[in-house]
Amino acid sequence: MQNEELEEKVTILEELVQGFVEKMNMIESGMADFLKSFLEQYKVTLESIAKRIETANKRCDDQKIQKQIDEIKLIMASVPKVINVKNSHHFGTWSRSLIIGVVVCFILTATSVGTALYLNNQNNRLNSDAYNYWLVKAVYPEVAKTIQKKLKEDPNTFIEQAEQQMNKQNAIIAAQAQAEQADRDQKAAKEKLEKAKSGK
Repeated sequence: MQNEELEEKVTILEELVQGFVEKMNMIESGMADFLKSFLEQYKVTLESIAKRIETANKRCDDQKIQKQIDEIKLIMASVPKVINVKNSHHFGTWSRSLIIGVVVCFILTATSVGTALYLNNQNNRLNSDAYNYWLVKAVYPEVAKTIQKKLKEDPNTFIEQAEQQMNKQNAIIAAQAQAEQADRDQKAAKEKLEKAKSGK
């Protein structure tokens, strides 16, 4: 399908080029005839113009023209070749405004990107919490019903209890991590002691 379209376009282009070449040949042959007829029509006018130019050239004084050329050469010789220019640049009000605008735009862009990243992180965390709650609701429907019931009855007290439990769980997790780290440190110390005793 594409080959047929390409062939069709190529043939169209060839036809256009051939037509263009024919028109150029016609223009070239017509141009020669036109120039011949133009020269024949304005031969007398061109001859009179040539005569006027010759008479004008004869009227001009060559010595006067040469004198003017010499004067111009003297003036050109007196003009210094290098001109020292002191250039200093200072920021105008428009430049300052532009720089301040660019800095403000940069700060706003950085703030917007930071806010977007923070909100994206928060959204991911909330999405994860919502997914976890959905899993609890799917696997333990009674627990989910109890949570919804307690939230309807006394949401402030229930949320406070939940926060206390979360803080307690976080403290337990942190203490477990510290205990595991202390355990690893103690094992490493024992290994070092054994290596020192064995002399390795």
